[in-house]
Amino acid sequence: MGKRFLFIATCITSTLLLATSCLEKNDVYVKIPADQFFDFDLNQKINLSVDYGFKGKDYVVLFDLYDENPIIENENGELVKKDISPIYRAATDKDGKFSGEIQIQSALSEVWLYSEYAGTLSPIQLEVTDNSIMYNQEKYIAKATTRALTPNNHQYPDDWLTLGDWSTLGTPTYLTPGRVLPDAKTLYNINEIFVKYNGTAMEQRDYGKAFFAPGVSSEIKIIKATKVYLCFINSSAGWYNSVGYFSYPTGQEPQSVSEVQRIIAFPSATSIAHKGETGALVSGDRVLLKYWDGEKFHDEFPAGVTIGWWLQGMGFEAGNVKPRVDEKYNRFSLSHLNSDGKQRSVSLRDPNSDQLVAIGFEDNTDLRYNDATFYLQIEEKGAIDESNTPTIPDVGNPPSNTENFTTYYGTLTFEDLWPSMGDYDMNDVMIDYSCKVYKNTSNNRVYKIENQFIPRHNGGTLQSGFGFQLSSVSSGDVSNITIDGAEQSQYMQGANQEPGQSHPTFLLFDNIKGVLEKTITISFELNDLVEANVVPPYNPFIFVESDKGRGREVHLVKYPPTDKADFGLFGTGSDASRTDEGLYYVMNRLKFPFALNLASIKDFPTPDESVRIDLAYPQFNDWVKSEGKTNKDWYKHPAQ
Repeated sequence: MGKRFLFIATCITSTLLLATSCLEKNDVYVKIPADQFFDFDLNQKINLSVDYGFKGKDYVVLFDLYDENPIIENENGELVKKDISPIYRAATDKDGKFSGEIQIQSALSEVWLYSEYAGTLSPIQLEVTDNSIMYNQEKYIAKATTRALTPNNHQYPDDWLTLGDWSTLGTPTYLTPGRVLPDAKTLYNINEIFVKYNGTAMEQRDYGKAFFAPGVSSEIKIIKATKVYLCFINSSAGWYNSVGYFSYPTGQEPQSVSEVQRIIAFPSATSIAHKGETGALVSGDRVLLKYWDGEKFHDEFPAGVTIGWWLQGMGFEAGNVKPRVDEKYNRFSLSHLNSDGKQRSVSLRDPNSDQLVAIGFEDNTDLRYNDATFYLQIEEKGAIDESNTPTIPDVGNPPSNTENFTTYYGTLTFEDLWPSMGDYDMNDVMIDYSCKVYKNTSNNRVYKIENQFIPRHNGGTLQSGFGFQLSSVSSGDVSNITIDGAEQSQYMQGANQEPGQSHPTFLLFDNIKGVLEKTITISFELNDLVEANVVPPYNPFIFVESDKGRGREVHLVKYPPTDKADFGLFGTGSDASRTDEGLYYVMNRLKFPFALNLASIKDFPTPDESVRIDLAYPQFNDWVKSEGKTNKDWYKHPAQ
């Protein structure tokens, strides 16, 4: 009796243990609250804060975020922008500030902040910390300049003069207090002419031809005693160039370099963001140029003298200013002093004032005159002869809406056996997408999106269609819909939105086999919507066995079905959706998704047939088990 009781008890215990084990295996997510369920999202939401410190300037600028340094130095020593797209772009407000929530890849732990606009430092490497990216330019400058202010026992050529000392990185100790930038309109013009990475040589631009006309000069003729300040704006040079000036009696140009008395203004004409914070200056840094009478310096330039300019290519090295024997590194504003006879600086005056002149230098061969950009402040009105200095063309403008866009791209992969388990090779339906989201610069709200979808692969045997829904948008917020390259879905009933839906829904085809490798475009306008509500690829889905109906929708994990989905399928097969809690498209067995959005991943290889994704990518399981906290770049490590 005792043995029989023991046997029965053992069987009951074993049965309970087995049942519990099965429950834990087959009902993995039932006990997890819906909002804590892993969503298989390769993106992370980030709070982004940018403050360029332009308070009161009425100066709106565009900025970009990149997942790598967007600037390289080419073979000519020029800093040029790579041909890559940013992961995010937006406009600041009129004070140079931006704050908002964005989405970037979860695998990113650092980004590069970049802007082409004068007055901004670029590129700046920033860390992603606690789901935040923060940049305050004043704090960045304070930290960088504090590090760089130790005076250096500098060396420079014996026959040159200097205005004072400088730090090891080349920051002058004789900078005037504070930083001074011109008004926004002037900054936009300087930006367009000198700062932007425009590959066109200055003389080949329509407005640039006048800068090289006969009789035009980049020297400044003083006709009334005045103080003169030289203010740094930007440098696109890869070299550490030295910049300075010289003067001579008006009408008595020096005929040889030996007649020029060089005076160093900026030992290193580089931004502090140059090559990983090895530069010297910040936009608005200013020095008082002093007149040398042959014996001593004076704070004012007298009437009857002309100020010329020089640039020493690669002049700054290891804290010192060094001469270069090769004449190609010695550049002067007087063309006949240059070994190639070319004009090496461009000076442009503000047409609304005779007290500001923009100056651009060229150190090598691209002739864009943006290797060192300054502006000149003339203290006294009517102190310079304007007859030989062209005016600044009115070609600069605040950023436009058409420039304020971000392109989202990636690949969508679906399993088509839902609600049953599939083989999880994630190749039954594969669609590449690229979506360009346009925003108003005034508020960064979305007004237009241009979408491109390319069905890449169909590894499943069932007929599948594809569509997407703007699940956080009302139909009245969408207009001017244009679809091209798609096969007309019978379920669209000839309309540009699927009828009978609570939110805008677009079906692009009913059978992927007929559109493989074809480009489908769909564009629409929106009523200035919050960007977070329309982040591509939206709420994408396939509808399986579309030849029999369109109710069997397969969406990304935790994304809602449309009104036309067959709700009777939820909770059947391997699906563990809890529709009453708004939890959809989750499994009750192994931790696999029915669909994946491989966001911001280019050229993801088409998976081999019947090879489960965790076998094809061994780090996938660890990523899932950690709920996305580790192995965030699992897709970069296929099985060997």
